[in-house]
Amino acid sequence: MTLGICDWGIGGLGLYELLKHSKPGVDVTYIGDQGSIPYNLLSKNELAERVEQVLWTFRRLGVDRVVFACDEASTALGDVSVPGVVATGVIGPTLRSMRNRPLREVGVIGGRRTVLSGAYGRALRKMHFSVVQRVSVDLSIAIEQGWSNEPKTHELLVGVLEPLAKVDCLLLACTHYRLVIPTIREIMPKVDIVDPVEVTVAELLKTLPESDSSGRQDHFYTTGDPQAMRSRAAETYGLDIKVEPVTVFRPGLAA
Repeated sequence: MTLGICDWGIGGLGLYELLKHSKPGVDVTYIGDQGSIPYNLLSKNELAERVEQVLWTFRRLGVDRVVFACDEASTALGDVSVPGVVATGVIGPTLRSMRNRPLREVGVIGGRRTVLSGAYGRALRKMHFSVVQRVSVDLSIAIEQGWSNEPKTHELLVGVLEPLAKVDCLLLACTHYRLVIPTIREIMPKVDIVDPVEVTVAELLKTLPESDSSGRQDHFYTTGDPQAMRSRAAETYGLDIKVEPVTVFRPGLAA
């Protein structure tokens, strides 16, 4: 079995990296959808349509199980179905990881669509948490551009986190934010951080079979610029990967 992983940007490579560290025998096909308009700028219907097209593309690549390592895309999965492909996201595993935590105040930081969708807020309040949410579009953009350790990114984080100073649990509703966890710990040293990448990989490890295809290589594709994605992967994660171009498949149109 080959697992598909998709994200608009480089955040999903963090999930890939952790998964391969924990279970190196898993075969992965990765699609970076950088050729799309950023997911947070798409309407609800546009996002669902794009996610569906990506899933059709995975199906054409022979992949029948896909994880969207993106909170924005995860909000659309309930509106999408592609025959023969099982698609999951990062929101479900993250919420399930919260079920047995003591009742307390939770801060959520994420993209506009993720926060405004209520996917986290509603579910956490049903679990009887007090929830404070903050939208931070610029933060993921800064990380995507390779500015994780820049002073401007530190300033952005201080601004986003200041209203959350009293929370004792911080939920990172964007896979990009994993790259700035050290800075978050400097700003909020006592906060309990919930990382969607960690909890999603933890769930995957319980269900993924061992690969019997030793010697195969993982495959990386982008709908954007292959060299740009390869450079970002090397600069941000230290990954030396070959990236190939791919065009998303639209059912009903010529391939």
